[in-house]
Amino acid sequence: MRTTPESIYSVKGSAFQAIELPNIHEVRGKDYMSFGAKNLFPQALIELYDTSAMHHTACDAITAGITGEGIDIIGEEYINSKGETVDELFEKLSLDYVLYQGYAINVIWNKERTKISEMYHLPFANVRSGKPNEEDTVEEYMYSADWTNLRKNPYNTYRAFDATDNKGDNASQVFYFFGYTPGNTVYPLPAYVAAMNDISLDAQVSRFHSNNIANGLAPSMFVQFRNGVPTPEERRDVYKEIERTFTGTENAGRFFLAFSEAGKELQVTPIDSANDDYYLLLEERITSRILTAHRITSPLLLGIKDSAGFSSNAEEIKVAYAHFEGVVVEPKRKKILSGYGYMLRLAGYNIALNVEPNRLVEEPEVADVAPQSNIESL
Repeated sequence: MRTTPESIYSVKGSAFQAIELPNIHEVRGKDYMSFGAKNLFPQALIELYDTSAMHHTACDAITAGITGEGIDIIGEEYINSKGETVDELFEKLSLDYVLYQGYAINVIWNKERTKISEMYHLPFANVRSGKPNEEDTVEEYMYSADWTNLRKNPYNTYRAFDATDNKGDNASQVFYFFGYTPGNTVYPLPAYVAAMNDISLDAQVSRFHSNNIANGLAPSMFVQFRNGVPTPEERRDVYKEIERTFTGTENAGRFFLAFSEAGKELQVTPIDSANDDYYLLLEERITSRILTAHRITSPLLLGIKDSAGFSSNAEEIKVAYAHFEGVVVEPKRKKILSGYGYMLRLAGYNIALNVEPNRLVEEPEVADVAPQSNIESL
């Protein structure tokens, strides 16, 4: 006779996997500085961007605000032989800065080494810093298309940008720009770093509800047959039939039809969820934390409508966007253009860079009406 071990009813708990700040350190035998767990912290930020709808939308909104209508005068000028324009490169650098608080440009000097002839965007997540020298200066950067598989994608080493050392092989350089982060000298941390766990939670809650609906794992009713205990094979057949008929989104709204003798009626007992309010409160918390991390004062800027706020949505959007432009967009735009502008000047664009902001709400045109005279004609 088969016995059931007592341990089959035991419950094993697992620790909550919180996202930790990256450990930036030297690796023995490697030329680069490791950036987080397995040297893949930037890739973790990409996963957050790809899996959290609200975080993704917030990053895109900030990027759109930074790039606006493009850089005046020179925005449509070509910047490399691939046909990219100044504005197209600006948009890529802006998204990288929003995601990582840094960006990287591959600059190519002309034959005379007197000016930059081309500039290419390097995905920031694919660039690693070399070890600082005795003067705490990074002299080279490494680029790999895939840091998870260096055997297949070995990294290439580039000279860090230096206008005085651009001869020979150093004609192709990496301009690695990032915002200041206290405690970090070679890699930046994103502005939303304090909300990474909330962003991850947003993605996990979304996956939970998706799997819950698709798999039907959270029971909403208890079905009890009162006509005896069938054989194991018959029980499996009944279970499979009920599962096939009633679980999943495509079977929503179907009904039971049962025939039975008196005293052997099929009993269906609804199971009320005890966590209805829990998920509503959790969603509010996630929304609040993510918006706060991105310094977005009104969810309307992301297309989220709520019951609070002004009586006029257009008025609320204008006020919120003015604050958003002043405390988020403009400071980031200024930082991005400080580095990008320096490269553009070395490429021959010696003008002040100006970006025309987006217009979110069109102002209605007011027709000119001649003042009405108070003097009646005689």
